[in-house]
Formats: sequence, structure tokens, C-alpha cells
Amino acid sequence: MTELRELTGLDTIKQEIELLVSGTYAARLRGRSGLKITPPTRHMVFTGNPGTGKTMVARLLGRIYKKLGVLSSGHVVEASRAHLVGEYIGQTAPRTRRLVERAIGGVLFIDEAYTLTQSPHKSDYGHEAIAELVKLMEDHRDDLVVIVAGYQREMAEFLAANPGLDSRFPKQLHFPDYTDDELVTIFERLAEADGFRLEPGMTGLLRSSLRR
Repeated sequence: MTELRELTGLDTIKQEIELLVSGTYAARLRGRSGLKITPPTRHMVFTGNPGTGKTMVARLLGRIYKKLGVLSSGHVVEASRAHLVGEYIGQTAPRTRRLVERAIGGVLFIDEAYTLTQSPHKSDYGHEAIAELVKLMEDHRDDLVVIVAGYQREMAEFLAANPGLDSRFPKQLHFPDYTDDELVTIFERLAEADGFRLEPGMTGLLRSSLRR
């Protein structure tokens, strides 16, 4: 959580994850008190442009859930359409199952997930991958978090493409573009981490470049 809080920007994302963590602690206290607990569905949608921190937050979330005991390992398996969809009939469902099996215990992060529903070809197997994924997400909900990511409008279309998808992803987090000030701060931190010292006026030059 400290690493998450120290990230530049992403204030709304940090608040949402703080709430998820608080909810997990509350459920644990209920369990210790002998109260009934219904395990929540933790699968999520991350929307936003490339370079807004979605993959980075997914990796941190895996580690956070591992520390909380929600996931057994907390590792992250990053995937795209090519990892899920086969070229020929009969390949897609087994390929999807193998990918999910690798991710059990951690987070399956599927970037540009909307590409699974965007092919103009009737024989495309993207919908088969989604159907298999929906089933496996429910089967392994106690030790798997699936995060699908992509542009906001395209992800809305993706969720509407299968009747079971929207209910499987109750939490949607939007990653806004970084402001110029945030980009400068990121640049300064990266430079410092690599042992560079910025010359006077460098940040001003960087700001003018960002405004172009």
C-alpha cells in the first residue's frame, strides 16, 4: 500500500483500492466474529489510455491481495488476445483454460480485452474465449482475480458483448491521463532513480515540450 500511495497521480484509483482493502479487513473481522461471509467477486475492469498505470497497479494489487490472504501467490499473468484465441476450431477453449490455470493464485491481466469481440469475421473464436473465461472466473473466484483493460468506450462495448460479462466485473476503475505536472514529476523521479541530476531549466524545457 505504501508503494501504491507513493505513485504519482492516480488519486481516485488509490482511494478505490483503499476501500477494497478496508472491505477485506471488515470481512475478516466478521468471519472472526462468527458472522456469515459471502466472498465478493473481485474481478475488475481498468479503463484508460495506454501509459496511465493500469499494468503497474495490477501488479501492486496482486501483491496487496497476497499480503491480505485473498490470493495464495499474488503473481500476475499478463495476456492479450493472442494468448486466448486459437487459429483453428478446438484450440481456443483449451488455450484459455491453460492461461487461467497459470494465473490461479494471482491476477490474470488481459490488456486490450475488447479485441476479443471486435473481429469482423463470423468464424472468429474470440467469443468462445470469452465464454470459457466467464465460466473459469466463477469456478476459481476464491483464488483468482481477472482484470480486463482497455479504452473506456471499447471496454463498455466489450462488457455488452456477452450477457455474463457485466455481472462478473462489478468494479470498474478509470485511469485518467496524467497532467503535465504529474508527467514532470514522473520524469524527475525516473531520472533520480537512474542516478541523473537535472540541469537548471530542464523541467521548464520539459514543460514547454509537453505543451506542444
